Amino acid sequence: MNVGIIGAGRMGVVHVNALKKIDWVKIVAVCDLLVERAVALAKELSAKAYTDYQEMLDREKIEAVWICTPADVHPENVLACIERGVPFFLEKPVAVKKEDGEVVVRKIEKEGIYHAVGYIFRYSPVVAKLKELLQEEQIIFPAGEYFWTIPLVDSIKSKEKAGGQIVDQATHMIDLMRYTVGEITTVYTGRSRGFFPEESLYTGDDASGTVFEFASGISGSLVCTYALFPEIVRYYPPKLRVICKRKLIEWSGNEIRVITPDKETKFELKSDLVFLEDQAFLDGLRKQDRSLVKSSYQDALKTLKVCLAANQSMETGEKVIIG
Repeated sequence: MNVGIIGAGRMGVVHVNALKKIDWVKIVAVCDLLVERAVALAKELSAKAYTDYQEMLDREKIEAVWICTPADVHPENVLACIERGVPFFLEKPVAVKKEDGEVVVRKIEKEGIYHAVGYIFRYSPVVAKLKELLQEEQIIFPAGEYFWTIPLVDSIKSKEKAGGQIVDQATHMIDLMRYTVGEITTVYTGRSRGFFPEESLYTGDDASGTVFEFASGISGSLVCTYALFPEIVRYYPPKLRVICKRKLIEWSGNEIRVITPDKETKFELKSDLVFLEDQAFLDGLRKQDRSLVKSSYQDALKTLKVCLAANQSMETGEKVIIG
């Protein structure tokens, strides 16, 4: 299967390394606005290099495309694929504006194009176990946390372009909550900002705290920060603690801890999630089995709406109903 890559930056390379492990896949074209980056990756793969993704889509016989560009150009990238009937794998988030995402959804529903969105936690065997465990419990309060540093990639430092930490990064945690706990109906978010005036390109929030209300009637929370340092993930990786009736279930990466009055039980399974999500997308495409894709554009747009509601709440100071 001949595939192409749009965006040869960090995530583009991550997906390339996963695709190399699938022997029936050949990356035939790479596109990036930075010509030297496109040429370097294309040379490594014996592929063709482009700086114009529309030209790449028109000239190459591509059976699927990975879109790994900045979030604000995702809608135009996807629309170009839909126009040409090229199946696509899109890195999250689907957009930074709800209206742009809704335009794309209408196009996808009209054309029925095969696609996937990269909400990677959904492909984790450990998350599958978490989902199974939670279905048997009375969930009282899920609490997520996402600690990191000011983004290392310049295009993500701008909240105006990338949406800020909740839209660009902690969106994974919000999606995980939707996937394992249930739909979110309202959002209230407070924030701290302005502590890094020396970072000229950075316009994001330094930290935020969000309270969710779920359709089931329970509440939950999410704490995020960009105020720390890259090494913080060694000590505090993204984490979801779910308070259940007389039981605490904690997920973090490859591990689940279940704590009850009399014991602690651990489930651990390491896996290459990028490989798993790319393999699922390709297997589904080859078999025309959409059930293998765990995150559609339509569903990913629901996650984006929750993230954008958090941003809106930061600005207004009011609770926002998800519409």
